[in-house]
Amino acid sequence: MVIKTKSEMELFDKASEIFLEEYKNSIKEKGCFSVAFSGGDTPKELFKRLVKMKINWGNVDVFMVDERYLPPDHKDSNYKLLWENLLSKIDIPTENVRTVKYMESLETSRIEYEKEVEDFIEDNKNSFDLIILGMGKDGHTASIFSDNLNMSGTVVPSLESELHKYNRISLGLDVINTCRKKMFILKKDKKCILDLVLSGKEYPASFVIDNVIYVINEEDK
Repeated sequence: MVIKTKSEMELFDKASEIFLEEYKNSIKEKGCFSVAFSGGDTPKELFKRLVKMKINWGNVDVFMVDERYLPPDHKDSNYKLLWENLLSKIDIPTENVRTVKYMESLETSRIEYEKEVEDFIEDNKNSFDLIILGMGKDGHTASIFSDNLNMSGTVVPSLESELHKYNRISLGLDVINTCRKKMFILKKDKKCILDLVLSGKEYPASFVIDNVIYVINEEDK
């Protein structure tokens, strides 16, 4: 499903409405809600809206879609962005938040996060209720690039290359595709790549399937 908006304000208003709807549906159905947030600057405007909404964060489990292998206080850390713009502004139990930890090696960090994700899925007999995704102009999503596109596993690594700066850790496509709802939030500069993805061209984002919503803002008509 593609939902088109006419401004960035409307884009994030609509994305927050969808978030709240999914939250309410899950709470009504089972009393809890789980969400995985992507990194990058795009979610910041969503976070501003979420902190103002009537959400009982005690019933919400928060995960990270991906993270750069960096100390948590590094300016490019996704955790730093998540903490400053959402986690520090809401009343959520520490045990409800699972993040990628900066440990002695990329592989150690990956294994630790994979265990947390797999334990949650096993305990809940399900994956996440909602995953928030972005899309690069090269068609990548999460930290899924051509170098780790075909990797199996709950959590996969992506090594620094010409494609991207920093080593990274990301939820794998197997987990992403088992999420109940996937929502891409896309600014207007992503229209061309979205059109290519929707046309059937093979990019990493093309492999996110089933119950996918693309929310994109376009130029005012």
